[in-house]
Amino acid sequence: MASELDGRKKTILKAVTDDYIISAEPVGSRTIARRYDLGLSPATIRNEMADLEESGFLEQPHASAGRIPSEQGYRYYVDTLISLQQLSDQDIEWIYGELEKNQQQMEMIIHHTSKMLVQMTQYPSLILSPQLESAAFRHVQLVRLSNSTIMVLIVTDTGYVEHKVIEFESEITDSDLDRISMVLNKKLRGVNLKELQSALLSEIRSELEFHQEFYNEAVKLLLRATASSTGGKERVYVDGATKILNQPEFAEVQKFKPLLDILEEEEKLYKLLSNHVQRGAQVKIGHENETFGINDCSIVTASYEIAGKTVGVIGVLGPTRMDYAKVLPIVEHTAAILSEFLTQMCRRSK
Repeated sequence: MASELDGRKKTILKAVTDDYIISAEPVGSRTIARRYDLGLSPATIRNEMADLEESGFLEQPHASAGRIPSEQGYRYYVDTLISLQQLSDQDIEWIYGELEKNQQQMEMIIHHTSKMLVQMTQYPSLILSPQLESAAFRHVQLVRLSNSTIMVLIVTDTGYVEHKVIEFESEITDSDLDRISMVLNKKLRGVNLKELQSALLSEIRSELEFHQEFYNEAVKLLLRATASSTGGKERVYVDGATKILNQPEFAEVQKFKPLLDILEEEEKLYKLLSNHVQRGAQVKIGHENETFGINDCSIVTASYEIAGKTVGVIGVLGPTRMDYAKVLPIVEHTAAILSEFLTQMCRRSK
């Protein structure tokens, strides 16, 4: 598409888009001539803007108004014209510092990340929590709480999945715990949760015959974990939904309500974000989003990883007039730092 516009039209489209993102008001040729040193007269700019409108890059919302970017114009702007802002070293240090406060629990890290995105962008944030269906058993940890009470933690390569406190009728010895731990870890390590087979459970049962009571409780926990991996346990965290009200486009209730309804429907948000589980930052503008209710919005997303495996998505939702130059690097850097923290946390749990 870049070949469709010459240098002058690119410059004018960028100026119109930059100005509209800041002002939320249609932009006229005199405004461009006055605010931007393009070396062009208002008449020349007006003619170029008319050509851009005819080509589908600009729109004129009212007959007497200036122009605004169309979805096609925004797409061209994001793909070709944008000048991304750089996060300062201070901004990056702040993100690290905020995550370090909550690095003991994955859920706390995810939740705090959503709040940080709102604070940095002033738009609603969306985060798809680690997807369990891609998780594999890393190890089973047995923690003694008393002579007859044990807590079992199932740890996957995407963090803790399930835990259960088991109370036995009689005392369980340290040697029994060691033996049980060895059997479970030998049989389960590297096995995908959704691929746990009855044949494997039978093998575990035969090796744990010496402690049938533990086996019965452990199987319940394993089955609960595998049900979670196929039952959509992934959560979508939404934060700062009311921030969208600060945008002029959504000042009227009839425009905001459909979007608010979407932000309250986790299933639709899950479907929206699960389509973005790809490496690198992505931008979907207006009707590129297939979810009804957000056709006047854009979403900027980036996937995050644990040990090189993509497990979730973070994103920011705003009007199509979103400040892409600011939001894109924030989302991309935050996803990278989140990946680093979650990978370190899972390595420490080994």
